[in-house]
Amino acid sequence: MKNCVPLLLLSSLLFSGCVSLVEECFAPDTPISLHPAAEKLKGAKPVSLYVDSQITVTDMPLRARTIQRVAGAADTAVVSIYVRTETPVKVRLIPIKLPFTGIPAKLPGIGLGSGFFIHPSGYILSNAHVIQNAAEIRVMTKNGTDLTARIVATDPVYDLALLKVEPIGNDPFAFLPMGDSAALRGGDHVIAVGNPLGFGHTVTAGIISHTGRSLFEEKDANGRYVRYIQTDAAINPGSSGGPLITLAGAWIGLNTAQIENSQGIGFTVPSSQVREFLGHVLEGTGQPVE
Repeated sequence: MKNCVPLLLLSSLLFSGCVSLVEECFAPDTPISLHPAAEKLKGAKPVSLYVDSQITVTDMPLRARTIQRVAGAADTAVVSIYVRTETPVKVRLIPIKLPFTGIPAKLPGIGLGSGFFIHPSGYILSNAHVIQNAAEIRVMTKNGTDLTARIVATDPVYDLALLKVEPIGNDPFAFLPMGDSAALRGGDHVIAVGNPLGFGHTVTAGIISHTGRSLFEEKDANGRYVRYIQTDAAINPGSSGGPLITLAGAWIGLNTAQIENSQGIGFTVPSSQVREFLGHVLEGTGQPVE
């Protein structure tokens, strides 16, 4: 089964019938894309890219300000992402779709999402759909620092993106350590931090509802499919790319989507599959992008 990602365009143009989006479909064996910035990481050790947490989950008392403490510690590591996009479209002189017709063009737009630092040197994780068709990516930290980000690698199947920003001066970035998503069980408390609807840093809380959730029909025995973590912590538009964090302070997933018109059904890419993606980056296995 192919995972098709429709691109958002100006509705008035779409409804006219003279502009149609160029839909991107990804087969489950689609390789990750390695941008020039990934060359620096080829052959490097994992500690150059991310930091492992010593503890993923722990049995602790849930006190009145436990969530506040965890959110406060994570806050400075989470960023808001703003993207200037150029979306591929085909422009037709008449509102009739015929094969092999249309003039290729790029429609300007904007997008937003979330991300978080996984290493003090400036490596950031987000969703691939957040930075799709990006012409420029800006990252805003909690204290208001505005930074330009480069794409290091993307994984269209797992919907992951690795970005890099350069530190200002010698100060390292605050970051979140990676936990082991395999240690999770239904009922574990978690929090999500992101930039919903562009409002800025927002914290939501909930529990793990299910692990290993598959949302697509798996026809390819050798294909790569996401085994989502399901949570009832709110994941709204703009929160995509933010971390799902345990009360031990470890991120165990990348918030990706929530079922439309549902209540408390959100999905997160588990850290085990993010680790797989980062491993490909370190090994240099993927499709080079100029």
